[in-house]
Amino acid sequence: MTLEFIGRNLYLQPTPAGAYAAVAGPEANPERTLLQALMRGDTSVRPSVTDIAWWCSQSEQDALATVYRAQEKGWIEGFTSPQSPPAGQLEPIATRAVEALSTTGQGLLADSQGFCMASTGFDATAAEFLAAVSADIASMHERHSAYLADASGSSTSAWALVDMAGNSKVGFWPLFVGENRFVIALGGLPALQHPAMVELVWSLVNRYGQSED
Repeated sequence: MTLEFIGRNLYLQPTPAGAYAAVAGPEANPERTLLQALMRGDTSVRPSVTDIAWWCSQSEQDALATVYRAQEKGWIEGFTSPQSPPAGQLEPIATRAVEALSTTGQGLLADSQGFCMASTGFDATAAEFLAAVSADIASMHERHSAYLADASGSSTSAWALVDMAGNSKVGFWPLFVGENRFVIALGGLPALQHPAMVELVWSLVNRYGQSED
């Protein structure tokens, strides 16, 4: 087991895939706990094995195994200098992020009540409709997430509005942060590997994530 990031004095944070994995479902697991812990502060950190064990409520040996699994899945990366989430109010941060995450520049962020927290590329009527649909989708996904994972053979949480040919017109991705539930809705093809995913999720976790301390 080769650990790329431990003991190298690197500042750790999730990759775009790791940021999404951190909030893709309501169920807790060690990897998700680790990823969210890396985004709770205003800057990235250089955690020790003791820190990671504390965050994940594991022995140091098990904590190293958690880091290794996250590393092998491409969920964490290291930098020689500290990184930070975008500064400022959430709405402009989320607006820029969802625009970058869609190939058509159409996206929105909605909360669990269907309130549109940020939107770009959709007209007001479409944004209101999609935000309301987002709330219904997230609620249904949370109720049936275990069955959906078993049925699909994966832990995907994406939903879509499709045309008659089965092509996605708008995709929906529920995000679970602490006790809060959000949804991003994206027109066109998603670009979830964009660094904007880290910026958005880090901003949400920083504001709404529950501390494990």
